[in-house]
Amino acid sequence: MTTDEPRSGLPIEFLRTVAAEAGPESPPVRMAVERARELPTGHSRDDLLLTLLRGALSDSAPEWLLKVAVESDLAKETSPYPGPSMSLAAVALAHPECSDSMRKEALRRCSVPQLGGLGHSRCGEALAQAIVAELKSRVPHVSAMTPALLEEPSAPQLILREVDLHDTVFTTALDLLPTDPPLAIEDETDGDDILARIEEHSAALKAGEAMWKHIVTLHSRRHRQMFEWALDGSMKEAIRNHLLGTVPWEVEPSLLEEVATGHLSKFTVNELITRLCLMLRDGVPPDEVRSRIAHELDALEPLVRRRVEETLKVREDHLKYVLSAVSWVESAAAGPWRYLLDPSQATHYGQPRTWLASEELLIRLGQRFAETAVKALRLWEPDPEPDSPGPRQLQWVHAMLLHLPHLTDEVREKSKAVVRHVRPRTRSRWDYADLRMQQDDKRLVELRTAIERILADPSTASRESALGDPKQLTVRDLANAPDEALLDYLARHTDDDLVEKALLSFAWRSYRSGLSFSDVLARHSTPETALLQITMDLRRRLGGGPNLRETWTRDILALPNCTPELVRALPAWSALTVRGARHGVAHTTVASTVLAALGNDDDAWSRFATSPASYSGPTAWLRLGDVLKAAAQGEEWPKAPSTR
Repeated sequence: MTTDEPRSGLPIEFLRTVAAEAGPESPPVRMAVERARELPTGHSRDDLLLTLLRGALSDSAPEWLLKVAVESDLAKETSPYPGPSMSLAAVALAHPECSDSMRKEALRRCSVPQLGGLGHSRCGEALAQAIVAELKSRVPHVSAMTPALLEEPSAPQLILREVDLHDTVFTTALDLLPTDPPLAIEDETDGDDILARIEEHSAALKAGEAMWKHIVTLHSRRHRQMFEWALDGSMKEAIRNHLLGTVPWEVEPSLLEEVATGHLSKFTVNELITRLCLMLRDGVPPDEVRSRIAHELDALEPLVRRRVEETLKVREDHLKYVLSAVSWVESAAAGPWRYLLDPSQATHYGQPRTWLASEELLIRLGQRFAETAVKALRLWEPDPEPDSPGPRQLQWVHAMLLHLPHLTDEVREKSKAVVRHVRPRTRSRWDYADLRMQQDDKRLVELRTAIERILADPSTASRESALGDPKQLTVRDLANAPDEALLDYLARHTDDDLVEKALLSFAWRSYRSGLSFSDVLARHSTPETALLQITMDLRRRLGGGPNLRETWTRDILALPNCTPELVRALPAWSALTVRGARHGVAHTTVASTVLAALGNDDDAWSRFATSPASYSGPTAWLRLGDVLKAAAQGEEWPKAPSTR
């Protein structure tokens, strides 16, 4: 029994249960109605009223009960995010016996978040129309977007924070949202005032972008409705960019393809402007330039055509600032296309996102972007006065190389030119106090390396894990390569030096599910000779700490035909401490090699026990055979192998 109900009569929980099952004129329902009239405001009364209005009284209810239900929710405190707190009022105001005047008066008293809470998808057409009328009365004129509206949102913005809105309410809220801000600049306007207006306009556009990010993310099932509703302009552009670059995994596949294809089509104008600027820069008169591109101009829409023709009037020293083809592709790869080009970046708490689009569609879109990027690559020229380079200047090239089905000689040579030009600049120590700058330089180096590897080995099965030129590869590079990439690489490059590096890479990465030490060794033309030579030169070829020596020693001793000569070439301490088949015992192959060398000579065993072989340091590289020879013959202890 709850604290706000009488201590006599039937418990409210019982009345709610039987009233939900009984008819509207049954005694339990009449008793429940009377109890609702008597109960003070609280959860018990609200729950009882909700049960009655959704059940026995769904077709007919006394006016006082409807008013009480509405008042109960209107009196509650509301947050900007209403949630389910308006459930009782929503049922009462949607009731068939709720009068228009009661509905209108109740909505007039609602806060905007309460209106959003009432306007859910199941509220009914009558309540939805009343909410729309109230919303329009509060927003008689659509305003232009400003940054201030992010801090103090307008009524439509607050309404659209409710996820599951009625179609009529949602559409009206869209129509009443702040619009694109105008930018009016008169010829006589003072220069400083022009700059201030441009900055204000840019800030307002960014605010609009932020507003649409929230709406597009929240209303995922209405993506197509929003995209088709928006007129061309920054609003449509913002929605398109968020569909592509904010939540592409939630976009229905046909819409995703449509939006992506439409976005790529905008490159055509940027390519045309770039070619136009290059002709002007090379001294072609404007009239002749216009003549050369006349058929392309005729195919453009009037506003776009005007934009292109304005470029013909640009001063010669400003031409480089409108060379837009490469800039467009750079921005696309780093911005709206970043997840489409690399879906692995789309994660949630470290877990990959589940995409509505198929892998085949993502591959197809990646190829379309790459084909567009090739057109930009043809127009790329080194900047004689480059700004500080950043990852975005190479990110598009890397994406292009990953997604092109085939790399032509033209693409490879032009990509090499871009990589040669875009390299980290010398930084001052003050620059490196900037963490972002450090991260950008690191990413730039990673992209350069990845691109160079693809260009050096374009036929790799997976360009994402391309390894590059065999002669440039290090042991660490091979250790970091995935199994599939290394298998593919070794199959295509029959080179003994590469095989030896791959063998040494097992010391850095001992376990591979798809490739074993023996598998790699079998690819060498003279495996036994190579293995002995590598082990003799282990300090120079491998280096590193005790774990690397131990791993190499274990791999050698695990071979089925490990000869005594090969055992004697191993680092002494590592060989003596590697375990055998059972815990707590030495390896039998090493033990038999030592026994054969020292026999029953007590002096030799005593000298062997005091050898300088150690766990770490230069003497950790002493070969077992050299130590055994010195112990058996009473010679001076050998020197550690050279690092050269």
